[in-house]
Amino acid sequence: MDEMDKALEALKFHIKKEIVDNYFADRVYLEEDLELLREETATYRQGVELVSTRFLAFYQALGPEPALDAILDLLGMKEPPFYQQFQELGAAVRRDLLRPYRRRGWTAARCYRYLVYDVYEQLQAETAKLREEYEKLNTHLRLLNEDIDKFNLSYDFGLIAAQMEALEGRQEVLSGGLMSGEREELSTRMRFKRQKLTLEDLPPLPVLPRLKEIRSKLEPVLARYCQL
Repeated sequence: MDEMDKALEALKFHIKKEIVDNYFADRVYLEEDLELLREETATYRQGVELVSTRFLAFYQALGPEPALDAILDLLGMKEPPFYQQFQELGAAVRRDLLRPYRRRGWTAARCYRYLVYDVYEQLQAETAKLREEYEKLNTHLRLLNEDIDKFNLSYDFGLIAAQMEALEGRQEVLSGGLMSGEREELSTRMRFKRQKLTLEDLPPLPVLPRLKEIRSKLEPVLARYCQL
């Protein structure tokens, strides 16, 4: 083998090695990004679990179901989130939901109104924060899938095998190894799957307006249900 042949063999080896190294480096990047998405999703679900308790406290603060129906109508909501969970709670557990909230006001009507306000403000703030996280997660998912599409396009094994065969000048990628008929199966196995998040993975939360935006409409509604 003369110097030119040695140089060509070294070049072919370098090209193959670079393809393999780049493939695994990019795959590791995608796997790390996917793991980050999973961690962020788990954190979001924990936040939803916490905010579900705020919804339960809000339902307890409102009291009678007609009050809840009126508030849902005011907020433009068809169904109260986590209400089935609230209905399954015993009376003592429901009362405990309001223990963290300080009693304000001298009359029953004022205590009722201020309690609803306090619970709602906390609920609205936490829900708004989680909705921001929800949007970030959806953006992260979209960008990850764009990277996955680029990865699969860049590392189409059928094309890579054809390039290697062209370098080798024969009909198999590796001696005694992969023939053209096996490329499609291996290419499928090497592809990175696009990701998706179900409603269970990423439960959405309703948009709740700030208290100051609805207080004038909320007061007369609560006035009808101030008997505790």
